[in-house]
Amino acid sequence: MGLGKTEWEDIQIKYGNMEAPPKQLTEDELFDLIKEAAEMATEAEKNEKLENASLKDLKEMEDEEDEDVLEQLRKKRIQQMKVEAELNKFGELKEISEPSYKAEVTECKGVMVVVHLFKNGIPQCQLVNQHLTILAKKFKATKFVKIRSEEAIHNYPDKNLPTILVYFNGDIVGQIITLRATGGDATTVNDIEWQLKQAHAIKSDLQEDPRITLARKKSQKSRYSKADSDESDNSDSDD
Repeated sequence: MGLGKTEWEDIQIKYGNMEAPPKQLTEDELFDLIKEAAEMATEAEKNEKLENASLKDLKEMEDEEDEDVLEQLRKKRIQQMKVEAELNKFGELKEISEPSYKAEVTECKGVMVVVHLFKNGIPQCQLVNQHLTILAKKFKATKFVKIRSEEAIHNYPDKNLPTILVYFNGDIVGQIITLRATGGDATTVNDIEWQLKQAHAIKSDLQEDPRITLARKKSQKSRYSKADSDESDNSDSDD
């Protein structure tokens, strides 16, 4: 007998006018499918356990798993730990002084260093310190330090504060002089994050200057408000 229930159905299926009904599995075929699914689930669980195993876990598996597989995973895990250590190397805004500037900043190799030149009593310097404290915790692969401006550069003018310098391998690769370009007292942590991203000091997920995003939202809100007002005026006219 064909795939259909009748000879007519067989003909229709043959010429593509009708879909063949699903095959009815025998009891043995169904058992084999269930067995295969269970084996695949067990293998997937085992692989997941190996992939997520710590060095201690791998040590405990020595009697159960192939040594070559375990050695490969050990090397992979050690490399991952090194990468994670580099990505979580810093994590705070550290205050430094003039004697340590060279060691902490200009002699620091292979790491982006963000330096805030500040002065007590200047509100915008305090604001930047607050924002950099947050960013230092967020971007731990970057070194964040702050230093009193008079210690970093003797006779540095207060009118240029706050100043943020970005160093890499002893060279200044970016700078922010005052907060005029980021909104002054209204400067947000996202504004500073964007500026640091532009200087390649951090790997931020921001895709656009936050001030442009804010301006667009305000513009959209204004258009919606005007449209609502026009609709209300038209409604009043109809009355």
